[in-house]
Amino acid sequence: MDVTPSQLAHREIYNILISAVVPRPIAWVSSLSASGQPNLAPFSFFNAVCADPPLLAFAPGMRSPKKAAEGEPAGVPKDTLRNVRETREFVVNMVTYELAEAMNLTSGDYNASINEFEVAELASAPSKIVRPRRVAESPVSFECKLNQILDFNPGPEGGSLVIGEIVSIHINQQHLKEGRLDRNSLDLIGRMGGMQYTRTTQRFEMARPKVE
Repeated sequence: MDVTPSQLAHREIYNILISAVVPRPIAWVSSLSASGQPNLAPFSFFNAVCADPPLLAFAPGMRSPKKAAEGEPAGVPKDTLRNVRETREFVVNMVTYELAEAMNLTSGDYNASINEFEVAELASAPSKIVRPRRVAESPVSFECKLNQILDFNPGPEGGSLVIGEIVSIHINQQHLKEGRLDRNSLDLIGRMGGMQYTRTTQRFEMARPKVE
């Protein structure tokens, strides 16, 4: 079967993307509004994009007509995107299997006045440089200053790409081995399609070919 994206409904192309481009890492983004209201939400359109400068990027979509909060028009930015535009800073917290349920609780389309840290009964910890607090239980948290936002489509089914420069990294001591991050100790999860997630505990190694 061959399909042309322009001939598909938004939901159809979205379902193909989230089912085929997997597993996707999860950015658990904590942010603050201009008035200081905390927010915490997960995004699986996320990845590391550069090491020099160190950049992370995630793509929050708009609130869909069905998910817009009561009284809000369709196509309004999600709280995280609005907060980052206002304050130009955020924290990306990594999600372990142990934190999966709490992460899922924060994915609801709550009113902007709701503190998702409280909804999920999560402890927060102060950041070193930025104002948003981080998830205390996360093994690795990246404090970020906004680099730029790319807006693709302002409509109700559109989205934006938020690119942040890492200004401070928090690593839980139990995940350090000989002074370095022990990747094998991180029981991180990834997003699959629909309601499916996966653990990253089954791993294998392959050496790159040596080209003379």
